[in-house]
Amino acid sequence: MKKKLLALLFVLFSLNFYAQVNYEKSYFISDNGVKTECFIKNKDRNDNPTYFEYKLSAEETQVMKADIKTVKEVKIADILKFEKATVKLDTSTTNIEALTVNRLPEWKEVTIFLKVLVDSETSLYEYKSGNLKRFFYKAGNAPIEQLIYKKFIIDEDLATKLSANNDFQKQLWQNLNCGNKDIDEALKLKYTRKDLIKYFIDYNNCKNNSIVNLSEKLEKGSVNIKANVGFVSSSLSFNNDYVRLGGDFGNKINFTFGAEFEWILPVNRNKWSLYFAPTYNSYKSKTVVTIMNTGPFSSDTELQNWEASFTYLDINLGFRYYMFVNDNSKIFLSGSYIISKVLDSDIHNENTFQLTSKFQDRIGYSIGYSFKNKINVELKHSSTNIFDNYVFFDSNYNLTSLVFGYTIFDSKKKK
Repeated sequence: MKKKLLALLFVLFSLNFYAQVNYEKSYFISDNGVKTECFIKNKDRNDNPTYFEYKLSAEETQVMKADIKTVKEVKIADILKFEKATVKLDTSTTNIEALTVNRLPEWKEVTIFLKVLVDSETSLYEYKSGNLKRFFYKAGNAPIEQLIYKKFIIDEDLATKLSANNDFQKQLWQNLNCGNKDIDEALKLKYTRKDLIKYFIDYNNCKNNSIVNLSEKLEKGSVNIKANVGFVSSSLSFNNDYVRLGGDFGNKINFTFGAEFEWILPVNRNKWSLYFAPTYNSYKSKTVVTIMNTGPFSSDTELQNWEASFTYLDINLGFRYYMFVNDNSKIFLSGSYIISKVLDSDIHNENTFQLTSKFQDRIGYSIGYSFKNKINVELKHSSTNIFDNYVFFDSNYNLTSLVFGYTIFDSKKKK
C-alpha cells in the first residue's frame, strides 16, 4: 500500500510541476505607460507578487522577467489584476502569542502590488504576504489608503483579553456613506473579503458607478455530479507456483457504469479537483489451465477447464488536473486510489475446486476531455491482484476503460 501511495504522490508532484509552467494571455503596463501584450506564468499565488515571468507569445521559448520597479499594472488572464502603489502599511503582527497592548497600527511606507477586488470609481484592494492580510481602498482621485484593523490585548483584572481595533468601520461610514445604510450595518462589518466586497459593490451601485467585480473571477470552489457509462476491456491471468498451475482467461469487453462526485478546488484557476467515484464492473470468461505434475521418476501435464465470473464495485478516491484548451474545452489528467468491493465471485475448475476473489487496493490513472463542463470522455487504466487473500495464488487483472460522462449537477451554474 505504501508503494501505491508513493506512486500516487509522484503523479501529483509531476502534475503540479507541469501546472507551474502554464502561461496565460495577459498584459502589463510599465511606469512610462507602455502596454505589453504577453503570456504571463500563472503561478498559484497566495501572496501578492513582486515580480512575474512572461513570454511575448505562447510559442516563445525565451522567458523574461519584469518586476515592481518598472511596472505599474499587471492583468493576468482576465481574472487577476494588480496595481502598484506606495502606501502606509500596518505591519503589526497577527500572531496571537505576540500581540501587544498597543491598539494603534505600526505603519511602514512600502511600494507593493495590490490585488484589485472591486474595480470602480471607489475601488477595493487586497494585500497578502504570509500571515499578513490587509485591505485598501481608493475613492476617486484620492490616494490609496489602508482600511484599519488590528488585533491587540487588554490586561484587565489580572486577565488578558483579546480585542480588536475596528477603525475600518468608522472609515467606511465616514468616507463611503451613500445614505443607504445605517450605522449599525457598518458596525457589523467584518474585516473579510466577503463583507468588504459586498459593501463596496453596494456603495458603487448607490452612486451609479460602473463596476468590474474581479472577485467574481477569482477562484471559487464548486461541486459537480456526473453520471458515467462506458466499456471496459479487462484481462485476467493467474498462477500458483506451489502446485505449478497457471492459466490465462484472456481479454473481455464489458459494460461499466457509475457516478462521480467532484469538488473543484478554489486554487490555480479551478484547475485542480478531488473526486469520489463508485463504479460497477464485471468479468466472465473460461479457459484451459495447465497443471504440471512432477515426481521423482516422471513428470506430465494435466489440462483442466476453469471458469471465472465476478462482479464488483470500484471506489475511486482521486485528484484531477485540468488544462484549458479554450473557453469550452479542457483536457484533464487524473490519479486515484481504488478500493474494490466484490459483490459476487465464482471461480472454479471442473473438479469443483473453488476460489474466491479479493481485490488488492490499487492506483488508477486516466486522461480525458471535457466539453463545456457538461460532456466528458475519459480513458482509464489500472491493474491489480484479485487473489490477495491467498498465499500461493497470484494474478494479474488489467483494466482499460473508455467512459462517457454527463454532468447532471453543477453548483456553479446554480448560483
